[in-house]
Amino acid sequence: MESQTTKKCPFCAEDILAEAVKCKHCGADLNAKKGSFKLTKGDKPKEGLFLQTMNCGCAVIFIIIILIIVMMVLN
Repeated sequence: MESQTTKKCPFCAEDILAEAVKCKHCGADLNAKKGSFKLTKGDKPKEGLFLQTMNCGCAVIFIIIILIIVMMVLN
C-alpha cells in the first residue's frame, strides 16, 4: 500500500492529505488565499471540545433548575 503524503492546512495547521482541496478539520477552501477564509453555504465552524462540554453542562444545569422549580411547586 502506497503511503499518502500530507501537508498542514494553512488556516488551522492540522495535517491533511497533500491532494486535499478542502480541509476536513476547519472546512477551509485550500485554493483560497490565506486571509480570505469563508465558510461555504451549509458549513458550520466546528466547535472545540471545550464548547461542546460547556453546552452539555449548561443543559444539565438548566434541567436541574427546572426539576427544582417543579418540586417546589408540587410541595
